[in-house]
Amino acid sequence: MIEPDAMSRCPRLHTMSKREVQFHSGNRVLRGELYVTRRKSAPAILVCHAMHAEGFRWLPLYTTFAERASERGFACLLFDFRGCGRSEGEFDYGWGEQEDARAAFEFLLSQEETDSTCAFIVGRSLGGTVALYSLMRDPRAKGFALWATPPDHRLNVKQFIIKRYGRFRYLLFCILSYVDQLHDVTKAMRIEVFGLTLRLRDLRRKLMALNTGKLLSSSEHPPILLLIGDGDEYVTLREAENFQKSLRKEGFSLSILRTGHTFKGAEDEAISITLGWFEGLLKSRIHSSPSA
Repeated sequence: MIEPDAMSRCPRLHTMSKREVQFHSGNRVLRGELYVTRRKSAPAILVCHAMHAEGFRWLPLYTTFAERASERGFACLLFDFRGCGRSEGEFDYGWGEQEDARAAFEFLLSQEETDSTCAFIVGRSLGGTVALYSLMRDPRAKGFALWATPPDHRLNVKQFIIKRYGRFRYLLFCILSYVDQLHDVTKAMRIEVFGLTLRLRDLRRKLMALNTGKLLSSSEHPPILLLIGDGDEYVTLREAENFQKSLRKEGFSLSILRTGHTFKGAEDEAISITLGWFEGLLKSRIHSSPSA
């Protein structure tokens, strides 16, 4: 278990300001909020929200985190993925969103308030998977905090459908997802999750093809912090523990909170642990630099 950094108990050190922003991902306009401080060349944090039709604005945890991060000297970008919130486009089951994450990352590091060589990423649930797939090999990404991110979306989706609809409906889904390649069967089996109506074919071909555990175990990766609630309704504690077992110990940390999928009631703890962990990585980077 990772303890919150002592700095999280210190008085606020920086004055925060926020502005509405927009940038392009391909031919789509993505919209978000940029939180900055008076500090020049601040280390940056990109936040990738979970799958939800309303984007990051649906969950107050995102804005609270951005405010706390900027008060502690970070610049922080919140944005809506394509087809969510106020951004243009259509939801793409974690694949087109990778282009969005890269575009958001470049936009954030191009701002005059940020250090263009150093950034951290927070990704919640599917947002964590998208962040890793798109930015894991970028040398400017110095660490990833994954909030309730499943290691294997195939297993995660299977468990979700069985829990919500039953085993028979899951078997029906397996059959209809292939039929859906030729003919839209949404009326025969409708799956709605967080305001999004999902096509069965894309759920199987795209979302269930994402495997974060396999991605991380197959190559070197930056430091990873996984926060999981012991009562998470969508990502089980067993999934998180299997995630941990599959990766090298020196590059992966697991912190278990007494909460559910949205970290309700444990928001302050999740924020303190995450920012404390980022600050620790930042200190290590400074101490290990040749000029230190």
